[in-house]
Amino acid sequence: MTVTHAEFIEGKGRSGDHGAIGVCRICGGPLARAFRVREMMFGTREEFQYHQCADCDCLQIDAVPADIGRHYPTDYYSYDLSRHHQWKRWRRGLRRRWILTAPGGVSSVLGVFSGSDELFHLYRSIGVKPECRLLDVGAGSGGHVLELRDAGVAAAIGLDPFLKQDVVVDGETLVYRRTLKEMTGAFDLITFHHSLEHMPQQIEALAESMRLLADGGRILVRIPTVTSEAFERYQEDWVSLDAPRHFFLHSHRSLAIAASKAGLRISRLWCDSTSIQFMASEQYGRDIPLTDPRSSAFGSRGKLFTRSQRREFERRTRALNRALRGDSICALLSVGTSDRTQTS
Repeated sequence: MTVTHAEFIEGKGRSGDHGAIGVCRICGGPLARAFRVREMMFGTREEFQYHQCADCDCLQIDAVPADIGRHYPTDYYSYDLSRHHQWKRWRRGLRRRWILTAPGGVSSVLGVFSGSDELFHLYRSIGVKPECRLLDVGAGSGGHVLELRDAGVAAAIGLDPFLKQDVVVDGETLVYRRTLKEMTGAFDLITFHHSLEHMPQQIEALAESMRLLADGGRILVRIPTVTSEAFERYQEDWVSLDAPRHFFLHSHRSLAIAASKAGLRISRLWCDSTSIQFMASEQYGRDIPLTDPRSSAFGSRGKLFTRSQRREFERRTRALNRALRGDSICALLSVGTSDRTQTS
């Protein structure tokens, strides 16, 4: 079974009305501050209404567009699985396998020479091993799942209900064209790499994920957060608002509430934001879309920002991440409803 964006939004088991709203879909509190947010990834500049909850601070779109699919171009999920030479894939996979399995001292040395492998260092920090049964939710056409398999995580698979068909590589299914409700199996780790914010049924998605956990399994959510200096500073021009594709922009508190309602708790919380939170938000304030040729996202940072400005953005990002004030968080969820949260 496959679904369109509209069918997914109107599907069964949703938490509340996904048309115009009057109360927070996460905690039921009153909606207060209103924001008119432009579409600025592609620069259509269409405006969409968002409201922020007065109780849990979750920022949420008032009404999910019925034609949301048109805001996802045909190449939005693209990942050319053949674009890397086999030798390069083998070399990167070997390096990433070492990151996951090498003794502590060796792993630290590898960290100096693997600047593009931050995500695999994150996996190591939470105990991911090659034998891990991993499900990547919102996997697109499977680029990251392929990276995991190349790194030795042979049981890694993905799901994405908006694919045209299952993704099969070397005779094995890499990504299933399924919803969470249609998925079966037991997984040691389920990941949402910047995909949960695109889902209209937040609590249901987390609850369905919990159903798929093996004993001792965990869920990793990486998501933008309004508990950040970038949102407070840039407001409607904050790059991670990404209207209308992001339906929910959680605060630390609202994500904890959503997790608790799904029978989960945040056992660890940390930030992994980058300096894009400043550079892209600054350019939005100058009416420059993310995909504009002048954009900081396309190697043209020198045209918009001086070297000293970029260094200051990077310095500020590191400081904010340490203080849990970066605009992107990683939340490790475990089964249970305790409010005790470890930060790092």
